[in-house]
Amino acid sequence: MKAPAVLAPGILVLLFTLVQKSYGECREALVKSEMNVNMKYQLPNFTAETPIQNVVLHKHHIYLGAVNYIYVLNDKDLQKVAEYKTGPVLEHPDCFPCQDCSHKANLSGGVWKDNINMALLIDTYYDDQLISCGSVHRGTCQRHVLPPSNTADILSKVHCMYSPQADEESSHCPDCVVSALGTKVLISEKGRFINFFVGNTINSSYLTDHSLHSISVRRLKETQDGFKFLTDQSYIDVLPEFRDSYPIKYIHAFESNRFIYFLTVQRETLDAQTFHTRIIRFCSVDSGLHSYMEMPLECILTEKRRKRSTREEVFNILQAAYVSKPGAHLAKQIGANLNDDILYGVFAQSKPDSAEPMNRSAVCAFPIKYVNEFFNKIVNKNNVRCLQHFYGPNHEHCFNRTLLRNSSGCEVRSDEYRTEFTTALQRVDLFMGQFNQVLLTSISTFIKGDLTIANLGTSEGRFMQVVVSRSGSSTPHVNFRLDSRPVSSEAIVEHPLNQNGYTLVVTGKKITKIPLNGLGCEHFQSCSQCLSAPPFVQCGWCHDKCVQLEECPSGTWTQEICLPTIYEVFPTSAPLEGGTMLTVCGWDFGFRRNNKFDLKKTRVFLGNESCTLTLSESTTNMLKCTVGPAVNEHFNISIIISNGRGTAQYSTFSYVDPVITSIFPSYGPKTGGTLLTLTGKYLNSGNSRHISIGGKTCTLKSVSDSILECYTPAQTIPTEFPIKLKIDLANREMNSFSYQEDPIVYAIHPTKSFIRHVTIALIQR
Repeated sequence: MKAPAVLAPGILVLLFTLVQKSYGECREALVKSEMNVNMKYQLPNFTAETPIQNVVLHKHHIYLGAVNYIYVLNDKDLQKVAEYKTGPVLEHPDCFPCQDCSHKANLSGGVWKDNINMALLIDTYYDDQLISCGSVHRGTCQRHVLPPSNTADILSKVHCMYSPQADEESSHCPDCVVSALGTKVLISEKGRFINFFVGNTINSSYLTDHSLHSISVRRLKETQDGFKFLTDQSYIDVLPEFRDSYPIKYIHAFESNRFIYFLTVQRETLDAQTFHTRIIRFCSVDSGLHSYMEMPLECILTEKRRKRSTREEVFNILQAAYVSKPGAHLAKQIGANLNDDILYGVFAQSKPDSAEPMNRSAVCAFPIKYVNEFFNKIVNKNNVRCLQHFYGPNHEHCFNRTLLRNSSGCEVRSDEYRTEFTTALQRVDLFMGQFNQVLLTSISTFIKGDLTIANLGTSEGRFMQVVVSRSGSSTPHVNFRLDSRPVSSEAIVEHPLNQNGYTLVVTGKKITKIPLNGLGCEHFQSCSQCLSAPPFVQCGWCHDKCVQLEECPSGTWTQEICLPTIYEVFPTSAPLEGGTMLTVCGWDFGFRRNNKFDLKKTRVFLGNESCTLTLSESTTNMLKCTVGPAVNEHFNISIIISNGRGTAQYSTFSYVDPVITSIFPSYGPKTGGTLLTLTGKYLNSGNSRHISIGGKTCTLKSVSDSILECYTPAQTIPTEFPIKLKIDLANREMNSFSYQEDPIVYAIHPTKSFIRHVTIALIQR
């Protein structure tokens, strides 16, 4: 599965803020102990000729909708078993969808266009069939009947889903389904009927062709050659005057119980420059969309500050969403049941007055039952307003209307207007700011035991798996660079009962199959990181590496004990008087099981003497302790770290007696600024050093074992002052430094010269 690790050029920079807060002096130890995010893995994948837009899975075959192609892959190793070419297509104003326009290739007005796959759906009610809708032929669809004996066959029976209307009015085209600007299509079986729920982004380019609608519900005709609207209210359109200034981007669509939901990104109001996320809800049996409602969703990050109000950061634009059930642990944390639908969303902060996302993300979970409760709560408070982008601000529905609606949301009066709520439903970032330096572009989830695991993708082509928990303490147990292209929001999770599942991840033209059980253990470089991996990954520590049980031949595999490791210590020496703050860098100082950091049993010794630990400044990668005094000099003392489970030893520490043997020069002007050199031994021991002359600081320039350099301070009178050196708690005093009157220049001779070099004599007192 995996190839040898390949480090990025230069120093390994840890990704995002997924590591614990650390101090700069132990940065190298932290890098060596944290997860290797540059591992390379050999995973099943397929690369298409063109970018992939949509993916569906049906009976062990994977169907890909790409630009100008539909591909069929087997689900085992992603080998291509069939392909169907959908474009480029010659479009001509005089050609209807389903017509062959090749004979018009030389006529004016004909244009060859790429066919971008806008929707790819599986229908199993009539026949097993693949329905594909593209950006050409006015957004119509075609269906590929899948023979029971060979569901990979998408070539034999292909039917165009378009029936010209009797009046041939372009403004009434139920078969014109998708917009090339963006669309989300949801297929739903109700009774013996197949309904298509469609959300389309439209702008003024569609004004001459009113066949596409912003939101619509249409029924697949029993002849399967097209669709029909059940009423003249089965669709809603953004008014023509707002289509360019008020774009609506449809991000996700899903069905839960009795309702259909769409998730969008749009401006907060018709006049606003700022964007936000909305959830749209209407009843699945409401063919007239009378129960249509919109409400803002917000994913927020809160920071509690002492003696000040809580700071709230809003992640306003949804990037991707996924709906599934929660694991037992998460369900308990968010007040949900195991059978509840949960809407998981990755949100980003947008650039000011823009829908363009920044590299700043958060993850929120919305139980659908709470979404519905919030809808009903707001309805009862009448905290609603007219949907002006659909009706216009002066429409009769926008004045003096009272909303009367029961809690089910499916029984409404035909004269009631569709509504927009002004109050946002908020949820808090589950990862507490962990992804605030990255743009997340994809999310899907699955359950392992009691845990909920999220598959996350980024704009830089990175893939992660992480336990979802409201505590925010989880960090990814899988984190690697999948591709250079962004991870698509289109994701498939296949997780059969009692089997190892997989997820399908799209990056540009490439689709990759990634196991749900993780990608081994080798990327964990420290014991505590290894043992903090989720239980289902089955990682343990064997000698000096993280492996699964069958990869540890010696029988020393453990999932319980981590011994500390010392990487470096500084300073490596201290004065006899002590008081030096010692910094020990390494890993596994405080055992971390399930990401719990505990230093209660950690001790630091210098030989047999204890070094007093400063808990407030210590982490699992860094210990801070204060050394005590010593009577005599000692060299190569062992530093011993004990964590209650084992010890680590590092023999490079020494107690020394700093000595100043000479200074130069011995005098200087009273205005100061003389570069003074102190010569001696062990002058770089300890942490801090301070040189003073006459009670004033001599500013340090350089430090080495045998030499200190500093700039003398100014004094008011010419006299002698002793030189004092303080290293931590050690004090040393040296011969006096003599201050003399400042030199005075009376004359310069000569006062002029040729351009060439000449010696100038200064006549001084």
